[in-house]
Amino acid sequence: MHHITEWAHGGGTDIGNLTLACDACHAMIHDGPGGWKTVVMPPNSEHAGRTGWIAPAYIDPSRTPQVNDHHHAGELMAAKLAQIRERTRPPVRWWSRP
Repeated sequence: MHHITEWAHGGGTDIGNLTLACDACHAMIHDGPGGWKTVVMPPNSEHAGRTGWIAPAYIDPSRTPQVNDHHHAGELMAAKLAQIRERTRPPVRWWSRP
């Protein structure tokens, strides 16, 4: 688990301020040069309430928060199944329309 707002910076240890992070990802989050940051995505975003990961400037100069889908396998699977269904749907032919 990772504190989205660091405990040392006043972040609480409650479910609204915690997110999943593997050991490797958790080790990359720090205030120093090259450190990653985390934020709660705002209510008007596509992923409201989820954790946004902000890459260091040398990776993403815009420092735009991105949602890490690695820890949300169910969502990735649902999206992939929808793509497969769309690809395998038989084409509608003009002569077969009612």
